[in-house]
Amino acid sequence: MNLSILTDDELIVLFKHGSESAFKEIYSRYWKGVFQVAFKKVHHKELAEELTQNLFVALWNKRESVDISSISNYLFGSLKYSIINHYKAQLVRTKYQDHLKVYNIDQVDNTDYLLMLNELTQALNEGIARLPKKTGEVFKLSRIEHYSVKDISRELNISEKAVEYHITQSLKSMRFHLKDYLFLPLFILLFL
Repeated sequence: MNLSILTDDELIVLFKHGSESAFKEIYSRYWKGVFQVAFKKVHHKELAEELTQNLFVALWNKRESVDISSISNYLFGSLKYSIINHYKAQLVRTKYQDHLKVYNIDQVDNTDYLLMLNELTQALNEGIARLPKKTGEVFKLSRIEHYSVKDISRELNISEKAVEYHITQSLKSMRFHLKDYLFLPLFILLFL
C-alpha cells in the first residue's frame, strides 16, 4: 500500500494501531520541517537533530495513548515544549555548577559527593515508585520534565485542580521519603 497518498488523518489512525509504515511516512513528511524549526530556535545543528529525533521517539512510544487531532500541530507544539524543557534543564545545570563553584566542590574529584548524588537519584526513583500511579506521573511531569500545571492537565486529561492536588501530595510524600538528602542542591532545585 502506498502510504504517501494518504491524508494525515488516515495516517494517524494507522499509526495509533501500531503501523510502523504509517509512522515512517509521518516521519518522512515532517522530520525536515521539525528539524528546521528546531535549528532556527536553538542555532545548533546537533542539538536540533537530537530534539527532533527525541520528539519522534517519544511519539512512537506514546502511539497508543497520545491524542492527536492534527499531526502538524502536535509535532510543532511538542517541539516547542521540548525546547523549553531543554533550556530549563540547562538552567538547572548552570545553577548546580554555580553552586559547586561557590562551595568549591570539585565535580570530578569529589567521589563522596557523586556517590551521594547517585544515592539521591536512586532514592528519588524509589520514592516515585511508592507514589500512586497518577501522582507519580504528575510528579515526573512537574518536577522532572518541568511541565506547567496547564500542560499536565492537558497531557493527562485531568483538571488543573487535580494536578495541583497530585503535586501537593507527591511533594509531601517525597520530602518525607528524601529527608536524608535535604542539604543537596539538586534536592532543592527539584522541590522549589
